[in-house]
Amino acid sequence: MRAHSEKELEVKLIERGQGHVLDWLRQLDAKPRRRLLDQLNELNLKKLDTFRNLIGAPPAGISFSDVEGAPVERVPLTPKEKAYEWHIKKLGNRILQADRVAVLTVAGGHGTRLVGYDHPKGMYPISPIRGASLFQLFAEQIQAARRRYDCSVPWLIMTSETNDCETRQYFQDMDYFGLGRRTVRFFVQNSNPILDSQGRLLRCEPDRLLVGPDGHGGVFEALREGDLIPFLREGGWDIISYFQVDNPLVTAIDPRFLGHHLNYDADFSLKVIPKRSPGEKLGVVVLRAGRPHVIEYIEMPEDVASERLPSGLLRFLYGSIAIHIISVPFIERVAAEDDVLPWHMAKRQYEIINEDGEKVMSQPGECLKFERFVFDALELSHACEFVEVRREMEFAPVKQAQGQNSPATARRLLQRQWIEWLQQAGAEVETPKDLSEPLVEISPLYAASPEELRAKIQPGWLPSFPLLLAPEE
Repeated sequence: MRAHSEKELEVKLIERGQGHVLDWLRQLDAKPRRRLLDQLNELNLKKLDTFRNLIGAPPAGISFSDVEGAPVERVPLTPKEKAYEWHIKKLGNRILQADRVAVLTVAGGHGTRLVGYDHPKGMYPISPIRGASLFQLFAEQIQAARRRYDCSVPWLIMTSETNDCETRQYFQDMDYFGLGRRTVRFFVQNSNPILDSQGRLLRCEPDRLLVGPDGHGGVFEALREGDLIPFLREGGWDIISYFQVDNPLVTAIDPRFLGHHLNYDADFSLKVIPKRSPGEKLGVVVLRAGRPHVIEYIEMPEDVASERLPSGLLRFLYGSIAIHIISVPFIERVAAEDDVLPWHMAKRQYEIINEDGEKVMSQPGECLKFERFVFDALELSHACEFVEVRREMEFAPVKQAQGQNSPATARRLLQRQWIEWLQQAGAEVETPKDLSEPLVEISPLYAASPEELRAKIQPGWLPSFPLLLAPEE
């Protein structure tokens, strides 16, 4: 992007209703003024125009006359279904043994809602006994898969401008968890200006614009700009296992999920779970005019969300849990097109610099953030597969300090999963009534499934707690 002269920049800002920025510049000394000018020069003015137009546009309503629940590959229950799933899992195993799979983690957030923790969320200590971070648990899953399938499994990690340096330093300090520096690739998602309700630029510091990451839908553009598509193509990795960093129950490399994706010859596949209630905050998977689509919960009217079938089940039952398989040729196709995904506007609250130059907290909903969603690419896919999983085994997002979706909730679910593994592996153990205390932890490097655990313990084993199963140092 060509840098504008200062005069050109002033004209372009005034044309876009940003004349107040000139007042900011006049108030600054030379060095901070230069810093702000440099950031203003980096603004994508075409995007700024798009965002300002979105503010005044009426919300695009959805007609549900052509919307139906999406077909889903359900959790197998009958012997016939389990036999079919066994063949599907074998297909996934072959994909891994052929070294075709890479892992991608979306990790652009800070743990600011986890009280007292202002670091990249992936660094948060989540495991109940070791205090292993989210990043460490995923790294151990990847390392275990490399050993099990004799494959390389590179790990792509999408950071943001605000946490990229600290994330990279953390991995360096942890010696990349033994994965090897060259196999862990960081890339930074783009940022967009955050505007006020009048479409005006805001500041987070006197010499710095308030910006925010462009959403998980920015992954396509970020992969292209980070030159990672050629890296994947040249390495023969044509399938990506994608997930967000805040879910410690993720199965980072899942042969069943991979098998369904390949069996259906899909471009894009999603793990889904039945919603607990009509109002649960999950994007709902549907077919819209016959095309796969995810409808955000805020876009679904209460009466539609509450509709039920004669069986009593919700008409729109399944919600996405942000775990995907995406084919690399599809990523390449989407990344090659500009502005192919729609922008979404969200009302947020941020710390800003007010008109008096003071740092204050904005009013709730006063700041407008613009982002893209990765699942909007579904409509561009030739084929999409929705695969049901068990909520308690796959979904424990860490989003807030207390209550539901908190670290305490995630640790309870992790421990419940490991207890269940012990039971399936033949250990004599009952599920404790209280899992709030650190009782059990199984490192993925010791066992990544009940089948692997069964090979390491004696039938009828009576473990004592607290129990940590991990490789000896």
